[in-house]
Amino acid sequence: MTAQPYESWTSHLGDVGFEISAPVSWAAQQRRYLADYLPGRLGDQSFGAFHLVVRPDDARCEEVVRDANRPSITRHLEPVPGVVLTETHTPAGTRSYAVAADGLEHQASAWAVRVHERSIELSLHSSARRPHAYPLRLMREAMLRTYEDHGGVVFHAAGADFDGHGMVIIGPRSAGKTALLTCLLRATRAALLSNDRLILHHQRRLVAVPLPVPVARGTLEAVAELADAVSASSRPQRPVSALPTTFGATDKAEFSAREYAAALGTSLAAGSWLRTILVPRLSDTAEPASIRTLPPAEAQRALWASCFTPHDEFWQQPWLVPRTTPAAALRHQAEPLVREVAETIPCVEIRFGIRNPLGELEQILPTMALERTMS
Repeated sequence: MTAQPYESWTSHLGDVGFEISAPVSWAAQQRRYLADYLPGRLGDQSFGAFHLVVRPDDARCEEVVRDANRPSITRHLEPVPGVVLTETHTPAGTRSYAVAADGLEHQASAWAVRVHERSIELSLHSSARRPHAYPLRLMREAMLRTYEDHGGVVFHAAGADFDGHGMVIIGPRSAGKTALLTCLLRATRAALLSNDRLILHHQRRLVAVPLPVPVARGTLEAVAELADAVSASSRPQRPVSALPTTFGATDKAEFSAREYAAALGTSLAAGSWLRTILVPRLSDTAEPASIRTLPPAEAQRALWASCFTPHDEFWQQPWLVPRTTPAAALRHQAEPLVREVAETIPCVEIRFGIRNPLGELEQILPTMALERTMS
């Protein structure tokens, strides 16, 4: 059999480089997929590069699965809730991973991975749905571990960039981060950083973590640009009318980062500098929009609740790139940063009832954004 020709290119998540190789027949679509999430290199640091080879090859995938399931040296780990991997090590230090159970996407045989130091080989089975998503998932895992090991702290947060001035939105699931982010971008045309994870690095540097953007029905119906973009999305979507109307529902439309930003008339940013923190308190009421600056102690509690270093509520167990910094040391790394940010960065609570038109929330954001970036 004639070997497939491969194409190579370099992509960056923040300042973590990835030298990627994939079959020529695969590469164009893979590059388009990555372009929907990656704004380009940040340019602050030099963390070196990982080598990622993508092999869409059933036989190769099955071979790695067999290696990862050798019974005498297999251990199990659960990197995200519901997904269980088997792992084996060779004496030379190569690790093999296969999916033993997948309660999240039900794709137990879709992919397998071999890793040796900074070289990653991803094998994909033809049964995989949305196979071009898997390389970005591995790249994101490597990015998070690399930044944490170099002093970064991960937050459960959305964010926008106003010409180098960053506004961060922190809060748990269903707090209204995406709804507030949508209003912020729509009202100001700021660039999108991320909708769900941000890294805070040295000197208050914000680093975008590339993720899909889920949007609830209420926001879609209130923002015509997003509702119109659902049918044009790169992934299959349910009609807006078929999504649940319940506040806080987890069944949502999902956009790539660039699709979401483009629908709102803006673009992506790789990073920014932290200037303001927003804490949404959205509720299923008719409460009018109001803002309140939080005292440092209250701001610190809100930041700690959204601090995902060393423990992330979703990416629970690092695996692809083992941590070189122990969890206790990572927490010690996060503590002074959270305290310093709470004491020096304005932290503003925004209360709003979603039974009001979102336009009422949008009206207060441009002025507030301008005031914060000029201060």
